[in-house]
Amino acid sequence: MIEPGAIAITAVATAMAVGAVLEGGSLVINKLLEDPTPEHPDKYETYECGELTLGDPKEVRYTVNFFPYLIAFFVAEVTGALALVGANNPSINALIGLSMLFFALLAGIAWMRKIRIMVWMR
Repeated sequence: MIEPGAIAITAVATAMAVGAVLEGGSLVINKLLEDPTPEHPDKYETYECGELTLGDPKEVRYTVNFFPYLIAFFVAEVTGALALVGANNPSINALIGLSMLFFALLAGIAWMRKIRIMVWMR
């Protein structure tokens, strides 16, 4: 009789072997099909799309104008995920928590609009 642990080890070993064969095969196919032309010298520039770099890239300061949108999106995503969880077992506690989170989202968007970070129409 075969033990259940031996079956699990055999299944894992088989999955690892199949994965190694697939990965190795994809690497071989990639080498056979790759373009033999040499790399372009500008490939490793800061902007490889053809734009010329203005100044030293290490000293350029970037603005974080998109950061408020990121925070608002993250809060909205968390609110949506929690709404899905709360819809599974609706209770007054879930409703209160989601209402508070939704209010925080609206308050944050109102604050960003007030200080003119988030502007839809210019």
